[in-house]
Parts: sequence; structure tokens; C-alpha cells
Amino acid sequence: MNKRFIKKLIGLIMIAVGLGVLLSSIGLNVRQYFSKEKTIKEFKEYIASGEGFSEEDIEVPAEGEMLCILRIPSIESENPVRQGLEKSILSDSLGHDMSTVVPGQKGNCVIAGHRNYTFGKFFNRLDEVQINDLIYVDTPTQTYTYAVTEIKTVEPDDLSVLDPTDKEQLTLYTCTPIYVASHRLVIIAERVK
Repeated sequence: MNKRFIKKLIGLIMIAVGLGVLLSSIGLNVRQYFSKEKTIKEFKEYIASGEGFSEEDIEVPAEGEMLCILRIPSIESENPVRQGLEKSILSDSLGHDMSTVVPGQKGNCVIAGHRNYTFGKFFNRLDEVQINDLIYVDTPTQTYTYAVTEIKTVEPDDLSVLDPTDKEQLTLYTCTPIYVASHRLVIIAERVK
């Protein structure tokens, strides 16, 4: 084989690999988008069908089941939140740390999510959230409103984000900076309604 043919072959292989990576990334995003939209639609239908639900009627969902919908209007974000932080859960939703309280209870409700194209971009724009931005949590019984009070970056092994509190607090966290993931971005919000 001559050198020119080998160079062309290597070039074609590199282009094919590049296209494969690009197409798989697009495919992942499309799959996640439709999965997210389907989950949100089904949960909203469940909420709508349960007129007259009371707090006593609703049991805390088991691991992997839908807990709520988290909405952050300032960054045009609406995402399903499922119970647990397993890889399979975080691949198509946000996850609620089951060692913390659920929305509407006194204490610290912690929700985590990915923000990159490899694992999902659920919290992709979380770094754009500002102090006083409102965050809404839709559950089967009501919508809880939280206002952002603190934004910080911590080391990955800093577990203080899980600390219980005396008030109704919502803590959101994700990897930062995007694609590098050397730290954790933490958004803390207190219930206002």
C-alpha cells in the first residue's frame, strides 16, 4: 500500500469516528428529551386525576419512582425528580437524596442532577440562577415555592449540603465547571410559599 492511500484511509476513519461521537451525543440528547417530556406529562396527568388528594393519601414514593417536578423559570428549566441517586435514575431525571426530607417537610430536601452532554443536561444552566430566583416544586398535593438564598461552590467530598436544617430548605447540586466536574455547584433556597 502506498502512503497516500494509508493517509486517506486514516483520515476517513477519523471522520467516521467523529461523526459517530457526534451522532451518539445527538441521539442521547433526543432520547433524554423525549423521556423527560413523557415523564413530566404522565406525572401532570397523575396530579390532575387526583383532585382531592391529601397529604395523608400520598405515600413517599419508593426508589426510582417519581417524586415531583422541579421548575426554575429564570433558566427555563422543568425536570422530573425521581427518588434516589442511582446512575439509572440520574440518566433520565434529577434525583432526590432519600436520606433527606421530601419537599414540603421541615428540613433539607436535596436534589442532584447532571449538567453535561455525556450524562444529561438537566442542570445544564444551573450556574445562571441568581439570588432571589424562585424555584417551584410540583407534588401530587401542592406546589411549593422556594427563593434562592445562597449560591456556592464546594469540593466533591463536602457533604455539608446534606446537613439537616430547622427550616424548609431546598438544596440543588451538580458538578461544576461543566465538562470538567472538579467541584460541586450548590444552590440553596428557602420555602416562601
